[in-house]
Amino acid sequence: MLIRDTLSENVRPLRAADTILDALQAMADSGYSWLPIVDATTNRFIGMVSRVSASQHQSEFESVMAIREQRPVVTSPDQNIFETARVMEKHDLSMIAVLDEQRNYIGVVDRAHLFDRIVRSMNFTDFGSLVTVHFEERDFTLSQLVRIIEAEGGLILGLSVEAPTGNYPFYVVYIKLNLPDPARIVAALRRHEYIVDSQSTDNREDRRYEERADELMHYLNI
Repeated sequence: MLIRDTLSENVRPLRAADTILDALQAMADSGYSWLPIVDATTNRFIGMVSRVSASQHQSEFESVMAIREQRPVVTSPDQNIFETARVMEKHDLSMIAVLDEQRNYIGVVDRAHLFDRIVRSMNFTDFGSLVTVHFEERDFTLSQLVRIIEAEGGLILGLSVEAPTGNYPFYVVYIKLNLPDPARIVAALRRHEYIVDSQSTDNREDRRYEERADELMHYLNI
């Protein structure tokens, strides 16, 4: 999925003639803490304005151009959503501007909307079950894992990988399956000596893993 399919709706960009007071009011109305500035005539991207900069500036009646960030991190409409999510996570961005090759303004993507689309694209909230498999780093491979699941009649709807950390030296693989009861899959994996430490088999567990999916987006190996 590309960023062009994930643009946030109803975000009105600021214009160079707008004041800092205008920016603060627009942020209050929209709920966003960042807004883009766009040339009203050419649609050229000028920069970004933050709520922090606007609220700390001495004069609310000065132009937003006085507090704009001229070279913010941006993305393109043809960028993959996972790469953009990685960039936003790296720079701790709540919003990112989307520009074409000539730096014309296309739109923006906000963090909450983007990560929601990622979770839904990986089918973690669809009907089914979820199992968690742990690999030692030296044994990490997904090909055999997929073969075992498919041999048992399972279909992988979504998959994410949490890389090893200093505190936990294992890969953790979260697999969303099309089966309401993954017991057969779990048994097959354990026969092959995989560590499978959780499985969802009812709606309550599915809801718990839906919540967990949001948390996992910060740790996805993307």
